[in-house]
Amino acid sequence: MKNVLFIVYYFPPMGGSGVQRPLKFAKYLKEFGWNPIILCPEPGVYQFFDHSLEQELENLDLEIHRVKANTPFHRFGGVKKQTGLVTGMLAKFLRFISRKIYFPDNKRAWIEPAVQKGKELIDDKKIDLIFSTAPPFSNHIIAQQLNELTDIPYVLDYRDLFTGNHFEENESESRNTKKVSAESEWLRHSSGVVALDQFSGNKIQEVLTSKTLNMEIVSHGFDQEDFDSHRNASLDYKKGKINWLYSGLFYEANQPDIFLNGLKELFTKTPELREKTHLHFQGGLDSRIKKLIGDLGFEDIISDYGYLSHDTSVANLLKADILWMISNFSENLKQIKSGKLFEYIGTKKPILGLVHPGEASKLLDDYKGGFHAVPDNIYDVTNTLEEVYELWAKAKIPEASKEFTEMYERKSLTNKLSLFFDKVVENAQV
Repeated sequence: MKNVLFIVYYFPPMGGSGVQRPLKFAKYLKEFGWNPIILCPEPGVYQFFDHSLEQELENLDLEIHRVKANTPFHRFGGVKKQTGLVTGMLAKFLRFISRKIYFPDNKRAWIEPAVQKGKELIDDKKIDLIFSTAPPFSNHIIAQQLNELTDIPYVLDYRDLFTGNHFEENESESRNTKKVSAESEWLRHSSGVVALDQFSGNKIQEVLTSKTLNMEIVSHGFDQEDFDSHRNASLDYKKGKINWLYSGLFYEANQPDIFLNGLKELFTKTPELREKTHLHFQGGLDSRIKKLIGDLGFEDIISDYGYLSHDTSVANLLKADILWMISNFSENLKQIKSGKLFEYIGTKKPILGLVHPGEASKLLDDYKGGFHAVPDNIYDVTNTLEEVYELWAKAKIPEASKEFTEMYERKSLTNKLSLFFDKVVENAQV
């Protein structure tokens, strides 16, 4: 059994999709010959904590080392303080201020204690590999510094791009230059890079032209055990209606307006469809969205459950009729951003994706049970919604491809990661 040191910031009891990827890797790696040793900070201020993910972690035999981190989220909030939903202009403003003050991100103050503790763990145990998952990208600096101190090879996992990140499209030229310089350094010394899809991998490679990166594509996925477990759903299913479900938060460009307005257009054209529709939301709706719902006169056909623990949210996915998502970032950003899409795929339910042509739309085509429409074209969205309703009425919604779905199971993806780890360590020993 080989040991891999996991450098991870988001980990249970924190909640959200950024937590699930490293947790699920850690859950299954031992089955493929790798023992993960987790290095993470004590939880500070965070939007949501998830008791079901925390319980899942407690049931795993993992070695976890938490360090005190002097980030703003620890200095001003202490340990495990929940803020609730922060979206809209406030979230945008906070990110703007953070970029002005901190580099590479506002988690940088955990670099020093993490490097110190990581060095102790490497000295104390036989660590074969360092694995860093980001964001935050301070994690990649920790991996690079530990490599400089110990010569242990490291693999960088990108859940988002650093240079060219979709949340930072209008940053200054000086900051972008600084980002390219820092990223080039941690890429140059890395022994492997993991990206979510080929588009992301190509963008990362463009940052460092002097070296061909040892790259592996390991997408987001779903854990079949989450779907097999018997849990009680909280979704209030409306019999005789199509029960739509959106799972997760809404961010700046990704808002429900186009979907809701598309339905309004469809109901104007075919009024009887309104009585056959109910919309469920889990994750949280802010005041702006609630006002939009009121303006459209949709209050009586909407259920808002707020933030739910992961186990309950998965149970709700299985209870709904159709799942939908939106990814309305720049049309040039063709990567698959949404981890929820892969969890949707795990349900084998019909899926509507409001996405630009690219990796996500192709995925929905290959899924067979998917529909997609351009997220900034009300005509396209309305027509696609009409198509879904017509097929539903005729019981002709296509079934999902079982073979395709199985490729995105977490255990299978972790096996792929473990084989990449094997190759990296083997190459480092040559």
